[in-house]
Amino acid sequence: MSRPNGATITITVANHQRRDPVPLAWLARVARCAARHLRIGQGQSFSIAFIDGPTMRALNQRWTRQTGLTDVLSFRYDDAPVTGEILIAPAAARRYARQHGLGYRQELARYVIHGLLHWVGHEDRTPTEQQRMRRLEERALAHCLGRDGHSHR
Repeated sequence: MSRPNGATITITVANHQRRDPVPLAWLARVARCAARHLRIGQGQSFSIAFIDGPTMRALNQRWTRQTGLTDVLSFRYDDAPVTGEILIAPAAARRYARQHGLGYRQELARYVIHGLLHWVGHEDRTPTEQQRMRRLEERALAHCLGRDGHSHR
């Protein structure tokens, strides 16, 4: 994504699982829009990877000491070429979307935004933090997807 002074935010998106379809180009557009919306600074570089459930469970255990499948893990690296890494489990998105009558693609978009929110410092450990993050996600989704759920920006 180009900035007026020539600096960029680089976002790479990759699918490392085979079970659930992942619309990579569309999610890359959502990620760029959300990064602009969240005012993520110039020169940042993000890797967004979609991974399978067993891998996500193992990484969740390793990095958070929690068992089970989590939806998103977000990492911030201050002195590295890639300043942010977001790992997303499409299996979790599909399950959540099905249980709550939501669209799978929109749930994936929410997880991308959720990972970016974590990267900028938001937490969701308490009910209050969870409500705040949900409001921020809703705003970013509305900004980037509009009412019909398709990326417009």
